[in-house]
Amino acid sequence: MREKVKFVRHIGVLFLTVIIFVVGILIGGDVEQLRVQNLYTQLQEQDLDYQNILTEGDYIDYLVTQKEAGKNVSCDTIKGAYYTSIGNLDDSRLKLEGYINTAKVKEVEYGRLKDHYANLQINYWIAAKRISGLCEDKINTILYFFAEDKKECPACEDQGVHLSYVKQKLGDDVMIFNLNAQDIGATFLIGQQYEVIGAELPVLVINDNVTGFTQNAEIFEMLE
Repeated sequence: MREKVKFVRHIGVLFLTVIIFVVGILIGGDVEQLRVQNLYTQLQEQDLDYQNILTEGDYIDYLVTQKEAGKNVSCDTIKGAYYTSIGNLDDSRLKLEGYINTAKVKEVEYGRLKDHYANLQINYWIAAKRISGLCEDKINTILYFFAEDKKECPACEDQGVHLSYVKQKLGDDVMIFNLNAQDIGATFLIGQQYEVIGAELPVLVINDNVTGFTQNAEIFEMLE
């Protein structure tokens, strides 16, 4: 009789285990489907943000071109549009990084969007240089060339802290653009111009002055 009871218990435990396993698979499938749907929605939002910022950039380029042609466009109008748009770019970049950090896998689409935002940063850097040439108030710019691999750039994390402090103190008085030194395209071309390729990282280009790792006190001195 005991043997029979034990056998029934084992069958019961096995049956419950199978049920729990099957339910776990079903729930896991639903969760994964929800995650994929959520990622897709986030990607759509990021793509819309990107398109909006791209249009804002086109408008800024139009204003600058009009100013260069001698049209009656004030520097206040150009700078107002520039600072508003670059603020939107930074907010969108932070959202993108947040999505990447919460996702289990770094999706290919996120990599594509990161490349887009890197190119946008370069466009805004170019716009800053054009505006500085047109208007009396110079826009301070810093290009920060970094590497994601800590082995390739052990000081990059510390450099980021110093740059964050500078941005916190100066706000819109300095524009900081973060560029992965290993990227191709426009980033590579700019890296060639400032001899970043093959150099020890990090590399900063502060108002066209090239330097290596730099603490915040020295950065303040180099900025106009």
